[in-house]
Amino acid sequence: MADAAFKIAWEWEAAPSVRAAEHRATWARMEIRIGDEWATLVEDRDSGSARHSLYCPLYPLAEWIAYNWWFLQSDARPSGVLARLTDIGAGDVRNLPREQRDRHSIRASGDGFAWPDLWIVPDGNSTRLVWQGDLAAAPDWPIRFLSSGERRVDSEEIQLELGRLVSAVLTRLAEQGVTGTALEKEWAEIREMDADEAEYAKAAARLGLDPYSMPEEYESTILRAADSLPAQVFGDFLDAADPALMRESLDWILRIRADGERAVPKRAKHKNTVPFEGLARMEQAYGNLTDAVRQTRGELDVQVKGRRRLPWQLGRMQALHARSFVEASLLAKFDVQGYVSSATSSVSDRALHALGRTDQRGKPVAVLGRRSRATAARFTLARCLWHFIWDDDPYFLVTSAYTDRQKIERAFAAELLAPAEGIAELLPGEPQEASQEELDEVAQHYGVSSMVVSHQVRNQLMVVS
Repeated sequence: MADAAFKIAWEWEAAPSVRAAEHRATWARMEIRIGDEWATLVEDRDSGSARHSLYCPLYPLAEWIAYNWWFLQSDARPSGVLARLTDIGAGDVRNLPREQRDRHSIRASGDGFAWPDLWIVPDGNSTRLVWQGDLAAAPDWPIRFLSSGERRVDSEEIQLELGRLVSAVLTRLAEQGVTGTALEKEWAEIREMDADEAEYAKAAARLGLDPYSMPEEYESTILRAADSLPAQVFGDFLDAADPALMRESLDWILRIRADGERAVPKRAKHKNTVPFEGLARMEQAYGNLTDAVRQTRGELDVQVKGRRRLPWQLGRMQALHARSFVEASLLAKFDVQGYVSSATSSVSDRALHALGRTDQRGKPVAVLGRRSRATAARFTLARCLWHFIWDDDPYFLVTSAYTDRQKIERAFAAELLAPAEGIAELLPGEPQEASQEELDEVAQHYGVSSMVVSHQVRNQLMVVS
């Protein structure tokens, strides 16, 4: 799961019997290496031997890269589906939606050739690579892919390597006298884009939309959002919003932002809303917590510096760091409502969970997007508290997206509300032997859902070091 190198290597081969000029000109022996693993490790059906290379034309792969260039740079939406398949690991990528598969899996290069089911899913500065072997060889394929894995690679490295392959294929085509291809035209359009056009294309891709073909109303809403939202809020909005509800969702954000003069609207009613008479206590508690944590953030930064932490590891460390200032015992229920003031303002898009902001006095206000169970509201407020403590932006969105930023929030909320070590103490036996009834009792003790406790047990207490 650590950062790894991503390399595509090839050697051109003669293929005089291949009919299509693009295929004949770009026939090669090709391999894809990710760290010390091979995504192109295959078993030859006839010989039964294994090798880590393919014999195929590179033109289909280069064309697929060009047509999906913006999705491969910006569309993080498949991460949510991957995460929901299993709590840990990639699950079965064969179950992912066809549209996402076509945009993110190299196997969609097609043209009748066997390609690895290697998914390329960007997430800011890093890109998630997930690949899965075949259970059996396809009837019309002479090979079966053997390896499975998941790694993270620097996004810039991915883009450079994919661009290098496209450029090499175009050079090879020109040398072989094959011109005027669809790849040549597509790549020229990408290269001729100015900075503003490229940013718009990336924004559309983050919404899961084709930047070259979308309704005009979507285009105008994207441009309005870019002009009116802070950069981080704009990015989180693109990663989660339903395009069909985008205009209404943007209006919701801007309306709440305009209400920023007030702490908590008096008209807002929510069972987790902190009453006005409790604001002074809340503000003092929040101030004490944030001051204490921020004064010692350098200590935690030293622990993190020099090695890459996975999102859940960083979120958990931050939660333990924050909790240590306010709770003597890991068995205590965390009073998150005592630190974050909340209100409810309904929004149709269920992917938008909350908008957080600070009021004129710099105190936290979280506006929830819908009424929900007390346990769900507490979890959302805990995610908001992460932003108020660890984030410096005055506005933020809590969403259903599974970017690294949102995953850190979730890990922070889970550990803050239901510490893994506390769960272990409360369970009467070994965590892996806990019954659902026992998990439910622990969840009730901490005021969280049973899902949160189950997640903590599987991902914290049952992880083999």
